[in-house]
Amino acid sequence: MNSLYTLGVRQTSSVQADLERLRGGDTSASLLGQISASLAAMSRTIDDYDSMARREMIKAKQEKAATRVQKFRSDYAELRKEFERIKAQAEADQRAELFTGTNPLPTSASDARRRFAASATPEHSESPFQIPQPFMATREQHALHEHSFLQNTDTRLDEFLAQGREVLDNLVDQRNMLKGTQRRLLDAANTLGLSRDVIGWIERRRSCLSDPSCDVGS
Repeated sequence: MNSLYTLGVRQTSSVQADLERLRGGDTSASLLGQISASLAAMSRTIDDYDSMARREMIKAKQEKAATRVQKFRSDYAELRKEFERIKAQAEADQRAELFTGTNPLPTSASDARRRFAASATPEHSESPFQIPQPFMATREQHALHEHSFLQNTDTRLDEFLAQGREVLDNLVDQRNMLKGTQRRLLDAANTLGLSRDVIGWIERRRSCLSDPSCDVGS
């Protein structure tokens, strides 16, 4: 369970760092996708940690884990809300920029002719080596998908490792608990064995009271 808690703390810090980049003006599609994937992974980690906490047999540990789950869920809700707010603001800014960035009406006939000539000249005529825009968009989408896939794969590997460590920790705890139970059983058996010896000695002592030749120590 401690490994899942550590993973949740690390995921929280990672999302906070990515949100700082988003606040700084990096509104690229790759960063937005990365934050979405990180939030989804964080949500799964919280659910796994909550499930482990509910199965904890020691009351004090269960209460401590439940408090941590509450904190995780609160942090997740705030990070998700902040992400949606920043993303909506960035989209609004982009729309406003598109509207305000449109060319106003030309103030003179010469301006109109110059702008018409510039718009009529095809871009690809400036350089024969210019890469077509659809091809660039395809490459960017492919890179984004590849990055998202790698991010999700890395997150899943972290989760699997955390779950493996958690299972190992539980096995160690159970082994220690069984060893403690075994020791207590052996102590009880030894105590009972001593009691039987004492009871047998008393019985022999009582039997020998009427027989002087009886050996009490045997």
